[in-house]
Amino acid sequence: MKLVRVDLEDHSSELVDLDHIAQDGVLGGRCLGVGLMARNAAVTDPLDPKSPLVVSVGSLSGTGFPMGNRLTFTFRSPLTGTIAWALTGGYAAADLASLGYLALYITGRSEELCYLMVTPEGIGFVGAEQFRGLGAAETCRALKGALGDVRVLSIGPAGERQAPVATVINDSGRSSGVRHGAGAVLGSKNLKAIVIKSKRRFTRSPAQPLKFAKLLRALRAKVEGSSLLDLQRGRLAVHGTAIAVEALGRHDAVPVKNYTRTTLPQYELVGGTRLSSTVLVRRLTCSSCQVSCRRETIGQGLRGEGPDYAQISALGTNCVLLDLEKIAFLTQLCYDVGVDPIEAGNTLAVYAELSEKGLTEERLNWGDWKRMAELIVSMSSEAGVGRVLAMGAHRTAELYGDVDAAPTVKGITVQNTDPRAEPAWGLINAVESYGGAAHIWVYPTLIRSFGDLGIETVYSDLPDYDVLAARVHAKRVEVAWLDSLGVCAFSRIALDGRDYAEGYSALYGVEVEDQFLMEAGQRVLALERQLNRSYGIGEEADWLPKRFVEEPLPDGKHKGSVCPIGELLSRYRATFKDVSVSGLLAALPRI
Repeated sequence: MKLVRVDLEDHSSELVDLDHIAQDGVLGGRCLGVGLMARNAAVTDPLDPKSPLVVSVGSLSGTGFPMGNRLTFTFRSPLTGTIAWALTGGYAAADLASLGYLALYITGRSEELCYLMVTPEGIGFVGAEQFRGLGAAETCRALKGALGDVRVLSIGPAGERQAPVATVINDSGRSSGVRHGAGAVLGSKNLKAIVIKSKRRFTRSPAQPLKFAKLLRALRAKVEGSSLLDLQRGRLAVHGTAIAVEALGRHDAVPVKNYTRTTLPQYELVGGTRLSSTVLVRRLTCSSCQVSCRRETIGQGLRGEGPDYAQISALGTNCVLLDLEKIAFLTQLCYDVGVDPIEAGNTLAVYAELSEKGLTEERLNWGDWKRMAELIVSMSSEAGVGRVLAMGAHRTAELYGDVDAAPTVKGITVQNTDPRAEPAWGLINAVESYGGAAHIWVYPTLIRSFGDLGIETVYSDLPDYDVLAARVHAKRVEVAWLDSLGVCAFSRIALDGRDYAEGYSALYGVEVEDQFLMEAGQRVLALERQLNRSYGIGEEADWLPKRFVEEPLPDGKHKGSVCPIGELLSRYRATFKDVSVSGLLAALPRI
């Protein structure tokens, strides 16, 4: 497998061999991304052309391993200033791996707007001025129409203008998880899109093919046996990630009205079952996935992907909009103009609260979807108040004089549920290196309400704070190695650590145990802390906003609760210590 060093300034590329890194214990995906950043990148402004963007394939992506389809963007975030990684599913990772590429390391700025063409013949640089100002989803469709069967990662007007809330769209309508301003980083490089034209076959032949094939059959059977993941009967498969609404709603843990409350008697109006019976057009899937949890919907005549639970909670419940058709429409609108629908929704919730307090000149009423749509478009054009909103929730609240209205950690909004109702959720968002952007379905075992879905959570035996903190840390380590393998975190609902270790062993011919993966995850977290320290971001940033710590919930099952973050953090810091990353860094090339 190769790394491609891409310099947009002079439109040059160079291949670097990475065949040795698996033997040296270096994983792909998130591990490779943060490792390359730590090994090579000088400390620069996130939007400086010299600041790299790493697009990497996981160690098991594109191999046929169940749900091994994650592509990772690694960069310094223009929204938070931290190291950031963003994962996306679909087919792009498998297609990039089929070309023999493990990563693209992109620096520089093209003199003219361009797109990167990745083909079996190599890397090409193609002028894209004709796409300037075009929506991200529209750009995907235009490139597919012109080039045929290709994968497209593109930005919209928000990314071109380097708005901190800009995202990257994957094949016309997939950006869930791509937060932190990844689209602005592409825009800073004058890069409209990355196009991948693949051979469409797996090129990573397993070192032990019979063992690998036998393992894959066994793992697919495990997935089929899951009450959540089975294609025909699994609740997550059939109704999508929106089933979180029903679980959280029953337990008064849904974010409502910019996190001022968690009770929502009408939660079923925006739940997974309701979505399946109303706006759903069809189910979609990703490479090597038998679950099909993705949704294609239609809202207000606009057809596209989503909403997932993350968009329902941000654009929906948190803005007091309880109409799935309107939420679906706003999700598609975000995708097309190229803004992160999660940060956009939560920023609009902040703005609605500021409006209610009389702090804004232009008003946004709760649930006013038409005004929300206007403001989303303004974020991409940076017209009027959109110039402020495009900076994200934290800067919006700060500029209007009420920073405590922003439910942010390290400059990015917490999503999905309220830490006062779900304390482990508060802890993971406080300590994550990239800020409060953890995804609820990546960390399902940390959600007490998910016990209703048959998930064994960290609360199953009523642990004390010491045990709870240790379990949060263990899960964080696990997610780090899952991201590095490039396997969807949903797979962990059915598979265990040994399954991934056996897959890695059979693929690369290196016998490893699940302890190997745990140690790899610890090194990833250590690298991220190291990078953040170099950016001037230390442990003092590991905290929650005042709302979650000092303002008790006003009603519901958790009435009077605040998140005990101080006690949880003190226990958490006692559970881990930095591990050495020198061997990992030495195994990576200087670029």
